[in-house]
Amino acid sequence: MEPGNVLLALGKAPEAVRRFRLALALQPAAAAALTNLGNALEAAHDLPAAAQAHRRATLADPALAEAHDNWGAVLTRLGALEAAEGCHRRALRLAPDREGGWLNLGVALRRAGRLDEARRALVRALALAPAQGDGLANLGRLLRDRGESAAAERWCRRALSVEPGHPAAAFNLGLLDLARGRLEAGWLGYDARFRSRELSGAARAVPVPAWEGDDPSGLRLLVWAEQGLGDEILFAGCLDELIARAAAVVVECDRRLVPLFARSFPRAQWRPAPADPDAPCAGIDRHVAMGSLPRWLRPCFDRFPSRPSFLTADPERAVQWRKRVDALGSGLRVGIAWRSGLMTAERRGAYAPLDAWGPVFALPGVVFVTLQYGDCIAEIAAAEHRFGVTIHRWDDLDLKNDLDGVAALMTALDLVITPASSVGELAGALGVPVWRFGPRGDWTALGTGVRPWFPTMALISAPPGEPASGALPAIARRLAALRPTSGPAPAPSTKPSG
Repeated sequence: MEPGNVLLALGKAPEAVRRFRLALALQPAAAAALTNLGNALEAAHDLPAAAQAHRRATLADPALAEAHDNWGAVLTRLGALEAAEGCHRRALRLAPDREGGWLNLGVALRRAGRLDEARRALVRALALAPAQGDGLANLGRLLRDRGESAAAERWCRRALSVEPGHPAAAFNLGLLDLARGRLEAGWLGYDARFRSRELSGAARAVPVPAWEGDDPSGLRLLVWAEQGLGDEILFAGCLDELIARAAAVVVECDRRLVPLFARSFPRAQWRPAPADPDAPCAGIDRHVAMGSLPRWLRPCFDRFPSRPSFLTADPERAVQWRKRVDALGSGLRVGIAWRSGLMTAERRGAYAPLDAWGPVFALPGVVFVTLQYGDCIAEIAAAEHRFGVTIHRWDDLDLKNDLDGVAALMTALDLVITPASSVGELAGALGVPVWRFGPRGDWTALGTGVRPWFPTMALISAPPGEPASGALPAIARRLAALRPTSGPAPAPSTKPSG
């Protein structure tokens, strides 16, 4: 085996990159070496450079199916799904029996939201290689996305029987367990996430042992952020217990959350998460990912606290926002959001564009306030014109970056309506009533029909087989029942619906 491939197999990606570059210095047009360099660069988490290396390999040898396939896999990770599909189909025209090509095509199609085509591609891959752990795990993932939980579990378990500890299979099986309320097994599987290909580069590298639920008394712990903003807020609900027990806790989080978190958990030391996962962190005895805290601190439902909130808005800004919201006039003050900041084809069904909100906007006696971050001016203007409704917003509040200000605004609202997004997590953590809507199968409900993390949050599910927008008529009916005819508005219910 070529020395670079040996180093790559041993997990020494930077050394493999250097080895392949030395080989290419002698033979710059060696297609095999170029695509191997791309594989090493991908393992080193440099996806743009990996894509460039694979592209050069296809130019050096257009008949090398492996290079086209590898290029497509990296393009999928970069979100260039149409180009990725083209690469995989070119690879399969060159090598129709390449099982990896069918597998990678299936992954690209799944991420593009084309689940039926993805399933056919994955089945073809498994017909060629029935004991392929990646193929079995990916079919399990696709079936989980389709809501076929029992079949998804079977395929994930098959993957684990073929390849014990397979990261993607263990992770997806963990999500299936959590969705059924099997917390102990579910959190164990969830902890496999950083061993998967997609998240391997997100793990913090700290030269101390991981904290694994042992008594933290006397220990100085680093808790590091992961994944998205909403997850940071969700899992922050575990921090107060850890902070109370440990000698010291340093928490790294999204810089936008630092002021709010520091106010809410004053005994911890807060700082923005570093861009480099290898950044030093002195004076630490143990480290733990924020998303791993529930494994040790929420192993059963009895360990979820009954408090109504765990974040505290700036009191002075909250008073200011109360005055500004009061000035909008009488009515039920409802904050709304309709999409995530990360809108991919496979996630589109989890959100509801504003043009689907007609049943909600038709209700009189409601004051709507946008909480949607990002560039949405045109969407709001179109909805206001179409439905004859006013969606209030303030130019001096940056809904994406000033999360301390957003938190203060939320405390002046009667209700927040949102699909799965950081908006709902923030409102729930503040104890503001929230209606979170979306397709059925939200694993974070932990099989309960509510969300144990947030006592003031209700889940409103779309009818079976429908996207998130299918829940909006039910939301309109519930909202109509809340509108006061006189006197103060009744408190929004957190009873699950749908």
